[in-house]
Amino acid sequence: MELYSSKSNMRRRNLSKTLGILATGALAIGLAAALPGAASADKFNFRMASGHAPATGYVRMMSEQFAPRVVAKLEAMGHKATFNEAYGGSIVKVAETLEGVKDGIVDLGGYCFCFEPSNLFLNTYPLWMPFDAQNATLGTKVAREVYNNVPHMAGVFEKKYNQKLLGLFGFDNYGLYTTFAWDSVTELKGRKMSGAGPNLPWVEAVGAIPVGTTLPDVYPSLQTGVYDGVLLFPSVGWSHKLFEPAPHYKIVGFGSKTFHGVTINMDTWKSLPADVQKAMSEAGMETEDFTGPWVDELEATNLGRMVMAGANVTRVTPEARLAWAKTLAGFPNMRAKEADSKGLPGSKVVGMAVDVAEKLGHKWPVRYVIK
Repeated sequence: MELYSSKSNMRRRNLSKTLGILATGALAIGLAAALPGAASADKFNFRMASGHAPATGYVRMMSEQFAPRVVAKLEAMGHKATFNEAYGGSIVKVAETLEGVKDGIVDLGGYCFCFEPSNLFLNTYPLWMPFDAQNATLGTKVAREVYNNVPHMAGVFEKKYNQKLLGLFGFDNYGLYTTFAWDSVTELKGRKMSGAGPNLPWVEAVGAIPVGTTLPDVYPSLQTGVYDGVLLFPSVGWSHKLFEPAPHYKIVGFGSKTFHGVTINMDTWKSLPADVQKAMSEAGMETEDFTGPWVDELEATNLGRMVMAGANVTRVTPEARLAWAKTLAGFPNMRAKEADSKGLPGSKVVGMAVDVAEKLGHKWPVRYVIK
């Protein structure tokens, strides 16, 4: 099985080695010791935070990839940079990071756009497209094409929220963790299924009862029966041990979604010399490029880990997947039109994402039509 092949193991060792080398470049000291984006001569101190825990994939990318790359680039220019990192909601909560960066509570923040469904409505568009890119490498390429060609996507951060988007982060392929075993989607009817919010229509379509949630609440909620399942992916399922209260993981193939990012406060940004700005922009894009293949390796690794830990990992049948996709055939167009009604380029974004994914080799189980 590829999960355990020597070639796969070698790739994982190489990625781990790369992460280890880069991680040594980032220096984390007490948060209170630094002023926002403070600079004296050639020394820069950045406060960087996220509401999610350090083990979460995109938070690891912030800490192990982005920060070390900035440090290395600035050192090569004769500057010195330090990052004061605060994760797990110690400074900003999951749904507070956008505001935290906007208000200058932190200089840089990483967060899921899914927890800003009003402020960043169109940036959650990947969740309107179930069964899209089946790996993060493809998913991030599609998202980058959209962001590069639709000014609103990155521009909204600067125009409305006093921050600049430096890079996107993809996640692995969405599946479904449940506290009970199931084979037919009809068995989900009447069961409470949770998700980030914008993805809840995926389970509503098959008769499940939708329950909004955030990642820190998932484990105890599954454990206590607040809900019976959650839409998530292997990386988070492993890092947060969700397979313990919900030992049944179904590989559904809802897709790898690129809807996380790292942003920098605009006041901090404007205070930086042009060469430092350039270095940080490069670090953001390099981290984005690194993330896709790394996430894909991590997904394979974590599926294997869950199996070894006793989880029941199974794959939905092609027939069931097609039937599920058909129930959601009109969903992307509906959301696109909703965005259009808000004065946003919804149809342009969703239509472009459908076309780009297809051009890059993705095969839609049901080809979405954006009118």
